[in-house]
Formats: sequence, structure tokens, C-alpha cells
Amino acid sequence: MMQEYSEKHVHFIDFSLPKLLEEFLNSFIEKVEDFSILDLGCGDGRLLYAMYKKGLLRNAERVVGIDISETRISRLKKTCPFAEGIVADACNLKHIPDNSFDIAVSSQVIEHVSNDRHMLKEVYRILKPGGVFYISSVIKKWYGFWIYWNNGFKLDPTHVREYRSPEEFLNLLKSERFQIMRWETNKVSYPILDLMLRGLIKVGLVKASPDFYLKHQLLAKIRNLIKIRVIGYQTIEALVKVRK
Repeated sequence: MMQEYSEKHVHFIDFSLPKLLEEFLNSFIEKVEDFSILDLGCGDGRLLYAMYKKGLLRNAERVVGIDISETRISRLKKTCPFAEGIVADACNLKHIPDNSFDIAVSSQVIEHVSNDRHMLKEVYRILKPGGVFYISSVIKKWYGFWIYWNNGFKLDPTHVREYRSPEEFLNLLKSERFQIMRWETNKVSYPILDLMLRGLIKVGLVKASPDFYLKHQLLAKIRNLIKIRVIGYQTIEALVKVRK
């Protein structure tokens, strides 16, 4: 299921970054001459591409993207040739030594993995002392509703879990020895054009391509004008620090 999902469900590349992450990186790169960064569950390279285009990787000596899907890593290498691509499970990063990275990011990934605590333990292990981890996920209220069904309505059909409150998510991070620096929640809404495009990809009328909006600038401008609000869902983002 995961391979088929990766082939048809592309992550559309654009120039947007979560505000919390962008503000942190802007401040961070002014203080360091070089750093290493890893995107865990990088998908097709959406975040790394946006960071690069905004000049937020200009001091980076090493940029790595990790994803369980070979299809997504193949796309990453085309979209972000400046990054190393590694096919691996987010819960098992055995090829990466301890204390290897200054920064790790993981956007909307932890809700997909088989064991969220194992993933956090691996991130803690590979980050240097004082390293920073940006992580985001979803919060579902009891009345949360969306179009996918997997033992209940889900925001994504491949979600293993959806957290019930910000406190549950933040306490999970604290329990794995991360120190909370900042966090925030935001409403979830999707561009209607994205939903239409995914439907056309699914039936084979449009080729799955992460750079679709980069090639069609007019549609890119229209994309964010009309969005649909997802009932009962929020995103949660957190910046946390490693204390070893």
C-alpha cells in the first residue's frame, strides 16, 4: 500500500515553510558558520526545497533526506540535488552514528510510523548535544472528520495514530527527554485545487509530479485562494532541544 500511495500521492513542491521553522532557521544561520541538517520522512523534498530557495541552507555542510519510500527518495534527488537521499525507516536509523546532526526536522511523519517512541529515541540519539528538533503532527478532536476511513475517519489513510490533544503530544516529547522551546497549533485547510489534482492523478489523467505548480505558475497563484477547512483537526508544531 505504501509504495502505491507514494507513487500517486505526491507532495507538491512550493516555497512555503511553517512559520515556526522558518523563524528558527533564520535566527540559527546568523549564529553559526556551518551546520548539518536532516529531514526525517522527507517525502519528495518539499521542505528541503523551500529551505534552499529561501537561502536557509547556505551555511549547511551536510543536508540529508530520509524516507522509507524509494520512489520519494528518487524524486528528492531530482528536486534537491544538493541533498543526500537515504532510504530508511524513521524508527531504525542504524546507518547514522550517534551525535551526527545539529538539526533534525520531521513534518507530519510521526503519525505514520509504527512506534512513535522509537522514532523519537532515534532522533535523540543522532542529534548532537544541544541539537534542535522541529516536529509537527496532527491533533484530532472527538468530532474530527475528513474523507478517509481507516478504523475511523482519518486525515490521511496511512495514519497509524492521530493525537487527541496538544498536551498528549508535548508530554510524549518530554517523556523522551526533549526540552520544549516553542510550540503552536494551527487550523487545517487544504487548497481545493490540490484535491482536484490528486483526483486527476489517481485516475491517470495527470502525471504525478512534485513540481507541478512550479511548472504552472498561474495555477500556483490560484491554488491558495480557495481552501476547504477540515473539521475538528489542527496541526501542532514544536521546536525542542536535546539535553545530554
